[in-house]
Amino acid sequence: MNKRILVGLFVGLLVGLLAAACQPNIAFVEVTRLVTVDGDVVAVGTAVPIEVTRVVNQEVTRVVPEEVVIEVTKSPIGSEERPVQLLFPPTVNTAVITTRGEPLAQILTETTGQQFAVGIPDDTPTLIDLLCAAPQDTIGVLSALDYARASQQCGAQPGLVAMQPDGLTWQAGMIVTRRDSGLNAVEDLAGRSWGVVDTTSVPEFLAIQVQLADAGVEPGDVVQYETTSSLMLALYNREVDFVTAAYIPPILPYDERPWQYGEDPPEIWRRLGLSPTRSPIGYVIVFGEVEFGGYRLRDDRASIFDTVPGIYDETQILALSPQIPNDTVVFGAAFPLGLAREVTAVLPQFAASEACVNSVCSTDFYGWAGLEPVTDEAYAPLLPLLEAGD
Repeated sequence: MNKRILVGLFVGLLVGLLAAACQPNIAFVEVTRLVTVDGDVVAVGTAVPIEVTRVVNQEVTRVVPEEVVIEVTKSPIGSEERPVQLLFPPTVNTAVITTRGEPLAQILTETTGQQFAVGIPDDTPTLIDLLCAAPQDTIGVLSALDYARASQQCGAQPGLVAMQPDGLTWQAGMIVTRRDSGLNAVEDLAGRSWGVVDTTSVPEFLAIQVQLADAGVEPGDVVQYETTSSLMLALYNREVDFVTAAYIPPILPYDERPWQYGEDPPEIWRRLGLSPTRSPIGYVIVFGEVEFGGYRLRDDRASIFDTVPGIYDETQILALSPQIPNDTVVFGAAFPLGLAREVTAVLPQFAASEACVNSVCSTDFYGWAGLEPVTDEAYAPLLPLLEAGD
């Protein structure tokens, strides 16, 4: 090959390289759901095209590393590009969560004019991390203890607490002993065997564990049972010294007022001096139906009343746990205040409507009967649990 041809090929290659270096390149930057923009973390999900033009005035045989600074403009909260994330923990099948959560997201979108999207993190700790990482964009549904963790971790705020079909926005556990056992005070439980169904339950075990420790009481062996019925039978048959289970207060005569925690005795009905009976429609009652001046009993001892009618006569409630709030709608610490107010106004109306039956009020999801405003004070009983590392 002669010199003229070689020179021509070299010149052609050099021109081609310079021309390619001067052409704009289109780079697609994948923006994940959590992106730091202008110092803030935002929840989005889109590909952003960025046009980058570079002119390389150097020898073509050198590779020059170069940083390209890309400026991404944040989309506003509630836009289609950046919808508010409505997060549910995977407590049931994800298909159920998606199906049941979507009507809630739609009603919030319709009433606020902002876009909402249902999200299902891998687990509850991940949900808390998302609330903390993108506090402007996220609303989550958490148990009371998990809300307390989120509040401690990054200042998340409670908005609404769920009401269950029993009409309560809180739960409580009860310590039950036999009336003939001589165990008549919490201090008497030192070294005594303890029966329980769920050792992960806050009201039925964890909160009472702290309560006993605060009283300087160290119980004996903890015996776990499969069901509430087997638990109560164990107490009745003296297999354990005391048990803890769910306390639901009685409905008072004529339903004139609700039973008051801390003011009414747990077994207020005992003042009548009468034994409970089973009503024709299945309730455990004292002195007749509520509408006729009687009491309706609802605590966990009712589970074996038909098998052991004397369960109430033979046992007593020694003490109750603190009140533990139900599931809570939680806002990220930097969530827009105006939008939070709109959400907390819309959700109770939705929970009281027929539409909620196909959403969070469904029996295969949360089974809520309503939603009520709640303040941080309601979660104070959970702080000792966090301090204890539970």
